[in-house]
Amino acid sequence: MNKISVPAKYIPPLVITVLLIAGLLGVRYFGLFSFGHVVPQQQGPVTVTTAPVSIINKEAAIILPGSVQSRQAVIISAEISGHLSEVTVAEGQQVQAGQLLAHIEGSAASAGIETAANPIPSSQNEGSRQQAQANYDNIAKEYDRYQKLYQVGGIARRQFEDVSARLQAAREALSSTQDTQDTASSSSSTRLPGSVNLTAPISGKVTGLAAANGKTVQTGQQLMVLDTGGDVRVVVHLEQKDLYLVSSGTLAEIVVNDSVPQSLTGQVEAIYPVVGTDTPSFLAHIRVDNTNGLLKAELPVQVHLKTGNSVPVRAVPLSAVFQDQELNYLYLAIDGKAVRQQVDVGATINDFVEITSSLPEQARIITSGINNLKDGDAVALP
Repeated sequence: MNKISVPAKYIPPLVITVLLIAGLLGVRYFGLFSFGHVVPQQQGPVTVTTAPVSIINKEAAIILPGSVQSRQAVIISAEISGHLSEVTVAEGQQVQAGQLLAHIEGSAASAGIETAANPIPSSQNEGSRQQAQANYDNIAKEYDRYQKLYQVGGIARRQFEDVSARLQAAREALSSTQDTQDTASSSSSTRLPGSVNLTAPISGKVTGLAAANGKTVQTGQQLMVLDTGGDVRVVVHLEQKDLYLVSSGTLAEIVVNDSVPQSLTGQVEAIYPVVGTDTPSFLAHIRVDNTNGLLKAELPVQVHLKTGNSVPVRAVPLSAVFQDQELNYLYLAIDGKAVRQQVDVGATINDFVEITSSLPEQARIITSGINNLKDGDAVALP
């Protein structure tokens, strides 16, 4: 076998090259260096602070949908009981002051009106008058009782309207017997029902139209509203149970349903019963400072009525909650690891945020370094 001879001048460089290659391989083998790149070392647990889920008091609020209306509005109501023989306007129509809105024909049947073809003896007239007077007195007492119940929301509007109509009929029947007695010597007497034209007291737009041709109405029943489009107020529907918590003067937060929610503060200025409902229902009018012009007529809003009461809720430090793709998350410290948990949040209360979704019992919430954590990272408590 022939031996390969290496010239002496090449031996030192060759030895150096072999040593360098061996050194690099050794360093790589022990994981300290790899072709100019530092090999990541196993990191120890991250030290974090935690806090338990707290129970704090949140102001109780009734949250309801509402709408914005003009404050400069006039309610048009029926002046007599009867039926609408003509309605000349439509919802949203612009009308001028003095324009005819509707015509009401008084109902002879509801008024208890009678016609007599022959004179009625005076003794019979007196008996009829006394009977009518007694009937009126009884219904008047019933009306007073119903009125007190209605004022506190104890009965529905329809029940109050019924007794009001009966009182009106009894009053007119009593008046009819007196008129008959005064004209007993006449060969005949007739008392015709009245009628009335409803005209616009101001110029404005017709809203809340509750009038239709042929519809029977009672005295005082709301038929429509004329809106002049001036300053605004917020209107919200209330149930009878809400009246135990809401009254004139109750504070309210008005949240505009926009892509970027904005809110205004207001105060309940009046509460009115709703006409023609089977169950007691009410409208709350809320005065709002709209100096920035955020609220526009007919704009839908969300109303938070402040009841003055408080309820206990679960909450965590505000700094512990973060967002990812519009969802809310926090980290729990469980068995030495950071566990990412999606949560639903409610109201922000000082430095805390309400948690409305479930969390594990005795959960420890990570409150520091959350921007540098990943799900599953090892953590240690100080």
